[in-house]
Amino acid sequence: MSHASLNTWLTLGRVSNLPTVWTNAIAAALLASSATTLAPPSPLVWTLLLVALSALYLAGMLLNDLLDADWDRRHQNPRPIVLGLVSHAQVRLATLALLLLASLSVLGLSQLISQPHWLLASAGLLLLFILAYDLLHKKYPHSVWLMGGCRSALYLTAAASLAMPPQPLWLCAALLGTYIAGLTYLARLEHRNQLLSRLPLLLMLSPLALAAYADNGAFWLVLLLWLGWLGWHYQRHLANPRERQIRAFIGAGLAALPLFDALVLALANQPLGSLLCVLVFFLLPHLQRWIKPT
Repeated sequence: MSHASLNTWLTLGRVSNLPTVWTNAIAAALLASSATTLAPPSPLVWTLLLVALSALYLAGMLLNDLLDADWDRRHQNPRPIVLGLVSHAQVRLATLALLLLASLSVLGLSQLISQPHWLLASAGLLLLFILAYDLLHKKYPHSVWLMGGCRSALYLTAAASLAMPPQPLWLCAALLGTYIAGLTYLARLEHRNQLLSRLPLLLMLSPLALAAYADNGAFWLVLLLWLGWLGWHYQRHLANPRERQIRAFIGAGLAALPLFDALVLALANQPLGSLLCVLVFFLLPHLQRWIKPT
């Protein structure tokens, strides 16, 4: 595979966002482990879980471009299918292969855990949200909540690799989904570079609710980093209408996702996991310069 061909597929899959899937999975699984006093997932469970979630994410991204190809062509959005760098048939085949890989990984994982029905249900919900969003997001403005549901279901699926998702996990999943919905509201007008309402920005502040449960200094340090990052990018890319850059702010919002996971792990008294998520956060802007996140 040539460098140009590899770059095309990486762009299609928006792989610069893929590490956020991994930090979501790590945070949810470790939170579930901490809340239920169960041992963390075994290496084999970790591997199957991350393969399944990565394959579902990539399949969703490819299907999104496949279904949006006509819209992208009309609006001169330079995505790989529109540019002729890859064919519809190739993308369809790759999407099916990824969905098959995800299915096999989930089925294999279900054989290793004591309560597989929770895993199968949450993984099925995640797939349902992915398909619904890709099919409906250009037709209905409030379909952004389906995208939020994708991340919420991802959290539930990762937790279900251990057992029934515990109560704290449901709150974190809901807050993450709300954050993503706000970010996706902004993305709907990315091609027009418009900000019609401040509601999306308010939704993106949903993780502040975690502060009600804070009991250590690490949480507050990560929270300050998260607020500082988003605040700086707001001033730089949104505050001045004449210099507005919606796409750049969306990239910053996506890069901040591992900080949400770091907040969750700080609350769960998992300092090493929290530190890992912070390190991924510092890496993501560099990945976004290589592969566009939107």
